[in-house]
Amino acid sequence: MHRNIKYSEGDYYLSYLNISLHNESPMCLCGGRFASYLEKKFGIKELPYDIKLIDLILNGDNTDELFVELPKEYFRGERVKESSSDFVKNAAFHDVYITSHDDSGLRDFIHPYETSLNKSFKEKYKTNHPVNLADYEDSNGHKFRPYESYMAYWRAYVIFETVQNCKFIDLYLDKVNGIDVFKRKYNQVNKLWVDKYSSSFNRLALFRSFITRVQMSNNTIKFTYSDISNFLLDHCDSSILDLKSDMTTLLEIHHNWKDNFKRSGLAAYESALNLLKKDIYFLFEWLCYAGMKEDEVIEAWAYKDRQMQSWSQLKDVLDFEEIKFFESFKQYVPCYSENIKDWLSCYELPTIYDYLKSLDSFSPWIRGFYDLHALINEKDDIRLVQSRVIDNLLILSIRTEIIIREVYSSLSGTQEPDLLKKLFIELPELVSDSKSTSVFKAIVDKENWRLTELKDRPENIFAKVDACNVGKNWSKDQKYFFKQLLKFVTSRNYFAHHSYQDAELNNHITELCRNVFVSCLHSVLYITALSTRNQVSVKL
Repeated sequence: MHRNIKYSEGDYYLSYLNISLHNESPMCLCGGRFASYLEKKFGIKELPYDIKLIDLILNGDNTDELFVELPKEYFRGERVKESSSDFVKNAAFHDVYITSHDDSGLRDFIHPYETSLNKSFKEKYKTNHPVNLADYEDSNGHKFRPYESYMAYWRAYVIFETVQNCKFIDLYLDKVNGIDVFKRKYNQVNKLWVDKYSSSFNRLALFRSFITRVQMSNNTIKFTYSDISNFLLDHCDSSILDLKSDMTTLLEIHHNWKDNFKRSGLAAYESALNLLKKDIYFLFEWLCYAGMKEDEVIEAWAYKDRQMQSWSQLKDVLDFEEIKFFESFKQYVPCYSENIKDWLSCYELPTIYDYLKSLDSFSPWIRGFYDLHALINEKDDIRLVQSRVIDNLLILSIRTEIIIREVYSSLSGTQEPDLLKKLFIELPELVSDSKSTSVFKAIVDKENWRLTELKDRPENIFAKVDACNVGKNWSKDQKYFFKQLLKFVTSRNYFAHHSYQDAELNNHITELCRNVFVSCLHSVLYITALSTRNQVSVKL
C-alpha cells in the first residue's frame, strides 16, 4: 500500500526528551526538547496557575524516564578542562546530539543512553528525585541546578489528557485548590499510562526513533525488515504477540479520544488523534516487518459481522487509499451492473479485483474510478473549481485499453500487437471460450469496427453502435458485451481525436457520460473474467 512519510531528526530522541532542568526559566513550563515537542505537537506552552513541569515530576511516582544529578564542577567552569576527571567531563552528554555514520550497525541506531553511554552517563549520574532541588551559582553569578530530567514523548499525552480533564479549571477554582486538583488529576492520569500503556509506547518510541535514523542516514550496511524487527524485539525483550496487544491498546485509546472529540468538539483532541495515528502507522509497519502481510494486519483489527468494538477499526484510522479503492469498487460495480447481474453473480468481485490489482496498468484506472465518484458525491454547496469528470473518463478509457493489452501479454507471454483490432482478433485463441469468440469476431468485422469511427462527428457518438443488430442466435449477454466493447473503442477514439462533446461528457448526470463510464467498466470486467476463468472464482 502506498505511503509517503515525513521523517524528522527530532524523532531521534523520542525515548529521552530532556527538559533543560539545569537551566530552567521561571517564565516557561519547561525547556529542552520536551518543551519543543509539547508546543509543536499540542500547542501547550503553559499550564493553569503557571504550574511547572518539574513540580509535576517531583510530586508523583514514575513521572519521567531518567533523572540525573550532574557534578556541580561541570557548570561552574567556563569549559571542562582536559585534565578534568571522567566524572566531570561525561556530564557533557546530558544534552546529547545524535548523528549517524555511513557504516552504522543495528546497535548504533539505538539511543546512546541505552548503548554507548549507558554506563558512562546514564548509570553514572542516575539518581532518585530529590525532595527539593538545590540551586547554585557559577563563577559569573548565574544560577543553575545540577540536574536533568528526561521524558519519553508519550508523556505529552499524559499532560494533554490532564489539561483536557481540567479544562478551564482556573476559572472556577482559586490557585491553592486548583493546583492541588490539577496535580492529583495528573498523578491519576500518569499512573494509568504508566501501568497500562507505557510498555506499548516505550516499544513504539524505540521503533520510531530507530526507523527514523535508518531512513535519514546514508548507511552503507543494508538491513532487511526482518533483521530490524528481530533485533528490536530482542532488544526490548518482546515478541510479535506484544506488538499485537499494543495495536489493540492504541486503537482503544483512539476510540476513546474520538468519542471525546465528538462529545466536546475540542480541537485539541483532533491534534492528539493525528499524533496517535502516526503511532498506529508505525506499529502497523512493525507488524509488517515482523512477518504479517498488510491486508492481514488490516483485517485483524476489523469489526466482524458489523459488531462495534471498544477499539477503532484499523482501516478507519490508517485510511490507505487502496482500501478506499476496493470499497468503492465493491460498492459501485453492482450499481452499474443491473442489466448483467446474472452474469456478474457467477464471479467473485473481490477475486476479480485482486487480479486487476496485480496488473501494473490498473492503478491509474482505479484512481480514476474512485476520484470520479468522490467528485460526484461532493456535498459542498459552493464549489469554485472546474469539474474534472471528463478528466477521469479520459483516464478510464485510455487505461481500459492498457489493461486489455496487459491481459493479452500475460496470457500470450508475448508483446501485444500495436493495433487494438488485431489484439481482438487474436484474443479468442487465448481465452478458449466459444461464446466470446463469436463476439470478438463480430467486433473486428470491417463494417462493425467502422462504427467506432467518428469522422462525421455525430452528435450521439454511440448511435450507430446502439443501432447495430448482430448475432441473431446470441444470448443477451453476448449482445450486451458486443456493444459495450464497441462503445469502449468509440470512447477511446473520441478522447484521442475529438473534443466537440466535452461539455456533455463533463456533466456526470448526462446519459453520454454514464455510457462512456459503463463501457469502460464492463469491458474490463468482461475481459478479466474471460482471461482468468481458471483463476477467478466462479460460483457454481
